[in-house]
Amino acid sequence: MFPDANKVKKALVSLAIEESLLEIGGSKLLHEVFRLLYEKFHCYLPDCYDHQEHLRGIFTELDSGTCDVFLESLNEKLEEFTYQKPIDEFLVKISKIKCKAD
Repeated sequence: MFPDANKVKKALVSLAIEESLLEIGGSKLLHEVFRLLYEKFHCYLPDCYDHQEHLRGIFTELDSGTCDVFLESLNEKLEEFTYQKPIDEFLVKISKIKCKAD
């Protein structure tokens, strides 16, 4: 039996988000994002696949440099999967994050 394709995409995106956060800010940034997601939206990282607005809500609180580097890193990690419409749509929606002005 094959796993649910949507669950696989959600896991892939969640892993890419986690790797990008660790790359740019280490475990401190990752845990901060985990905390803010739960405090503000009562959700976890995998939920951001279906609710990009939650991630946008978190990144409006971070400096624009961190936000821009995160978006660039996430795009690089998921670029090879953009032939799949849901992942491409996720990246389009997530790219609309408005970073906090410095």
